[in-house]
Amino acid sequence: MRFNLQTINSNGFMDKTGAAVSWICAVHCLAMPFLVSVLPLFGLGFLAGEGFEYIFIGISVCIASISILSDFFRFHRNINTMLLFTGGIGLVISADRIFEETGAGKIIFVIFGAGFITAAHLLNRYLCRKCEKCGKTRCRSSA
Repeated sequence: MRFNLQTINSNGFMDKTGAAVSWICAVHCLAMPFLVSVLPLFGLGFLAGEGFEYIFIGISVCIASISILSDFFRFHRNINTMLLFTGGIGLVISADRIFEETGAGKIIFVIFGAGFITAAHLLNRYLCRKCEKCGKTRCRSSA
């Protein structure tokens, strides 16, 4: 099987992965205030670093871009997936820029951002599964 953008999300793998990464990122943000003093004891202090947070955000944006943008432009062109995607990414990035330290505001922004990104992936998957244009060659999975 060839590896290209058309086959990479054929069974919804990128949408499922993207939704999972979004929530892992949110859980990471929620847990850090409680775990920041314990992680270095286990040699996991790097998990509390700002660089690790940027890696999570970058991975989430890359996965969402590959799955949502490619399906939007090639198939369903449903603007709601783009609105959810850009809104979610905007909230996550704003949380990092507006709130320096982890606090209630940052957590709320990240939770809603992860929720929007997850909703974008779920809507993208739904649209792909019902799409007549790609239904026979691309979206056979019932996952």
